[in-house]
This record gives sequence, structure tokens and C-alpha cells, in this order.
Amino acid sequence: MRKTLLSFATIIAVSATFSGCGSNTSTNKSELLSTTESNSKLTNGNAVANPACQPCQAQEMKDTKVSSISFTPLPLSQNDAQKKVMRVSQNLTVTYCDNTKQTFPLSYKVLAKMGDNIGSGTIGLMTDKNGDAILKKDGSQDISDGPDGNSLINVGGKHFLITHMEERPGELYKTELDNCANPIDTKPVDLSAIGGTIINCASTKTSYGSHLGGEEDYSLNSIFADKNSPFYADCALDGSGTDAAGKKNYFCSYVDGMAKYLHDANIDKENGYNGDSFSPYNYGYIVEVQPQADGSTKSAKHYVTGKYTPELATMMPDGKTVYMTDDGTAKGFWKFVSDKKITDFKANWEGTLYAAKVTQLSDKNGGKFSLCWIELGHGKDSDIKAMIESKMKLTDIFDIKKPDAAGACASGFKKVYEDSTFECLSLKDGKEKAAAFLETRKFAAYKGASIEFRKEEGITYDPDRNVLYLAMSEIKKSMEDNYKGQEPTNDIRLPKNHCGGVYEIALDNCYNATAMEAIVVGKPLKEGDKYADEWTCHPDGISNPDNITYIGHDTLLISEDTTKHVNNMSWAYNTKTKSMTRIASLPIGAEVTGVDKGVVGNKGLLFIDAQHPFKDNPKNLAGKKPNSALLENASKEQLKAFIGYIDGMPAKLFQ
Repeated sequence: MRKTLLSFATIIAVSATFSGCGSNTSTNKSELLSTTESNSKLTNGNAVANPACQPCQAQEMKDTKVSSISFTPLPLSQNDAQKKVMRVSQNLTVTYCDNTKQTFPLSYKVLAKMGDNIGSGTIGLMTDKNGDAILKKDGSQDISDGPDGNSLINVGGKHFLITHMEERPGELYKTELDNCANPIDTKPVDLSAIGGTIINCASTKTSYGSHLGGEEDYSLNSIFADKNSPFYADCALDGSGTDAAGKKNYFCSYVDGMAKYLHDANIDKENGYNGDSFSPYNYGYIVEVQPQADGSTKSAKHYVTGKYTPELATMMPDGKTVYMTDDGTAKGFWKFVSDKKITDFKANWEGTLYAAKVTQLSDKNGGKFSLCWIELGHGKDSDIKAMIESKMKLTDIFDIKKPDAAGACASGFKKVYEDSTFECLSLKDGKEKAAAFLETRKFAAYKGASIEFRKEEGITYDPDRNVLYLAMSEIKKSMEDNYKGQEPTNDIRLPKNHCGGVYEIALDNCYNATAMEAIVVGKPLKEGDKYADEWTCHPDGISNPDNITYIGHDTLLISEDTTKHVNNMSWAYNTKTKSMTRIASLPIGAEVTGVDKGVVGNKGLLFIDAQHPFKDNPKNLAGKKPNSALLENASKEQLKAFIGYIDGMPAKLFQ
């Protein structure tokens, strides 16, 4: 691998080109993100669902081998009208090895807005364990504005789109599409048998046709749940999301959210916040869902992948190795290796969990590291579930104290830094397995793993180079040199870059990660720079990368979750030429989510969601919000989050 800092003077001037004539890579491994505003119908500045499919006619690709693909770069928004709408690239050009070309007009089609009635259901409606609507204080239905991970799964001639709702409680919707990619029915996936789910973030698909999603459980850290912890939170438990003093508290709001889903009125804050059905240890895992041809859905939580703040997981081609990312400050990087190859849905995974240990080799341009792996433990889902059901709490596993005023721990305790917190821990005898799977991040830090990553987001596999790509939304805080002057290990010592970066991770023949290096980093603006009056990070480069997806043809899609750009954008990064092209610009205040590819009928689709449009207020370099009026004047229709896809791409690119 070699370091590359993108040239921001050339990024937007270059149309992305993806070469493949001389390689053995199949043309059909690829997908690409390119979209157009011109073919979308607009209402109040927002794209709306396209009318009935017009006999599913689509321009077909030639059978000749593809040499490269390219699409028109998308300019920055130039005025308020453009800032308020989904804008996408207009054309895809496929160049073949016989030097002929085809151009495919592209368009963005809204599949559904949250709250739309589709068949028997209402997409985005939050429901409890019985499938009944959860109501707000005013008695109205709770409609999510947080659609996130998407997985298009084709089974038995049917097409199902699994879509996350990033809420507390969480929700997964299953939407059936007809052969023209029109939604014909939607309903929430019944997850009551696994206690429901929470903060469902990004997702991937397995080779055997299931959906893997992460419970990005930021706030159910056991340090807040145990009365014997110095960090204990005393919650009101009245549904208000506040502590006993009436102050807003994220941990309390998570407990209240799941209590509302479970109808659990007996949560005992004197005993680890365990209730009749609720336990803080039941959340923060990888969730697997697989639609069946008969309309039913299989589901499971894979406790054996560890509890932390998982953004998502991705399974390697060996069907055994799975990598998981961990969102937030002072987080880890995780690997699970199954005892046996997983070839179909299994509710009870068994294998070994590992945590990454890095050795920094360079701090230039986002950094370069070697990687090794610390074994945490071996287990299976059913055993860990039994531990949770025994109503364990933190101090059954660790004794815990705060560091003293000098940052030191008492004798017999080890200092760790995890989840933005300095803690003094002492592992109790015989509790290694419980620590490995219920207190994964604490135990990894206790064993010397590198728990210093910051906002570790999307991860995706590139089979053409046998590498992973990993998005680090920000390079700051726990990734800086000895953050707060107290870091116990200080493995990562990088200059701060609040615009973030994307890393390439080298794998060996057994899919073991051995090294990581930044391949693209954002460019922070300085006072007096062009764009600094509206932007914080240079608009010709990435800002706070989040969802990333490798789609073949040397193409890595990088999508943003940022307030440092006026509009969140999606980019196509060429892993061979290192050039990057802007291909989508979302309505102001919306995060890019749900990127997935697939084929329905003879249509090639690239899914992309607009989460919470007109909500996140972008800041300029001075910290001001010059576009506030656009958010303040947004209509109810503009505030609706939506899911949709980029239409017009040939299906053969995705098959």
C-alpha cells in the first residue's frame, strides 16, 4: 500500500474512470453510485416517488467486456434552491474493450417517504413488541426520520428491502418490491423474540442472502447501570429520558425507550437496571435478518461478536471471518472467527472474538499502522444469552473505581480508557468469558488492545485487491497523541483532522488484517480560504465519511455524515488512479445512509437514503450557521426522510 493525499485542485475536474480491460475481474462484480436530479419529480424541492413503472424497459449493456465506466461530476450547490434538493450525476458512460461506448441517463427515484402507507403497513412507524404503534406524548404516531442501513435481498422470485430505523427503540422494516421496483407492501420485522433492538445503524449483506446490521448502542454502558459504579446514573424511569433530578440523560433515555417497546414496568435500578425482560446487556450487538420466500423472516442477535457500539459488520468470503467497527470516542476494532464456515442463516454462531492492537509507523496524511490481534475469548450465542438472562451487572465481572486526581489507579486496579471514560478496573476471578462478550471494550482495553479509535464508521470489502476499507469520521480526541494527557496505551498519535479519513486495510490469504493506512483524508479550511464563509472542510474533498461501499470496477463509494459541508455528499473514489468525483448532494441537513446495490427485474438499482433532512445545521469555519433560514423555513414535506435509488444503471453491472 502507498500513501496518497488527494489533490483537491484536481478532484472535481476529473470524471471518475474505472479500468478493467486487462484484469481478470468480472464485469458483473461492480456497482456504482451516480444519480441525476433532472429525472426526479419534485414537490416543494424534494424528490417524490415515481409513478407506475413503464413496462420495466431499460437500456441494455453490450455483451462486450467493459474497459471502464465514468460519470459526470456533480457541481456544488450554487443557490438555496439547489441546497434544498437531492442532486445527482446525470450520466453513466460505459467504455468497452472494443473502444465503443454507451451512455446511460441516470435519475434518482424516491421509493418511499417515512410515513407513507404501503400495502398493509406504514413505513417508518415505530412499534412495540406486540406490533402496536408507539405514540408520542401528544397521542400522535411516532414516525421515524432515521432510515439507515438498506439490504436488497432477492429470494424465491421476490424482492425484499430491509431498512433500519436508527431510533430508540430501534426498528427494521421489510418492504416488498414488484418487478419494476415499486413498493407493494411494508411491515416491521418482528424482533420481539430477541428483546427488540436499538439504534440500528449501517448494514451489509452476506453471500447467503441475509442482512447484518449493527446496534449502535452509544449509551447503555454498564458503568451507568450499576449502583456500585462511581459513574452510576439514577434515572427517573418515567418515560421522560431524564435522571431523578429531571436532567436529560442519554442512558436514561435509552432505558426508557426500550421499556416503552417491552412494556417492562419492573426495571430495577438498584440491580443493574435489569427488569422482567430488559437488560442493558441485551443491546449493542450484530443483528442478522433473513427474509424467506414464504414471507416470514428469520432473525437473531449474535452476542458472540461482542458488546460495544457496533456500526456494522462485514463477512469475508471464507464465511468465517467477520470484522466489526465501533462508533464513538475511545473505541476498538473487532474480528470474529467462526469455528465453522457459515453458509446459511444460523441463530447460534460459535467462534473466537479478537480486538485489534496497532503499532503506528507514520503520522503523515492520516497515519500508517501495522495490526495484530489479541484473543478475547471463545463462545457461542446461546451461552452468552444465558449470561444475560441471569441478570448480570458490571460489578459481577469487574470491580471499578475512578482514577485519583493525578489520574492514577489504586493498587490492584488497572487503568483503561474506553467510551470517552477513564476507569480503574480489577477483573474478578473466573469472569474472563463474561468480560470478553458482555464487557468487550473494557476487557480488550484491560488486555492492552488499542481502544483509541474515533468515530469508526463504515467498513467494506474489496475482493479485487483483498483489502478492507474503513471510514474514520474524525481523526481527533482519542486518536491524538496522549489525549487529555492520561491515555494508558497511547498507541495512536495523529495530528487532529476533524474532516476525517478513509483507511485501506491489508489482508493475508486467511483474511487476517495485518496493516492499515489512510488513502484519502479531508482537508480542513483555514481562515481566509475560499469557501470558509460557508464551509468548515473543503468542499472538493470528504468531510466526516460514514457509509462506505465498494462496488467493483476500482470504485469505492464514500458518503458523508457531516455539518462541516453545506450539503452532505457522496463520492466515487478510484482505488487505482486515486481520483475522486462528487456524484450526489443531499438536501441540506440530511445524512447519506442506506447505500446498497441490487437488481430488480431488469433494473440495476443503487439505494441511497436521506436521513433527517433539514435537521443538521451546517457550520462555517467560524462556527456560525449561515444557512439556518433554510432549516427554519422547511415544510413538513421537506422534513420527511426518504429512501430511494439511483435508476438507469444497467443491471449487468450488478449481476
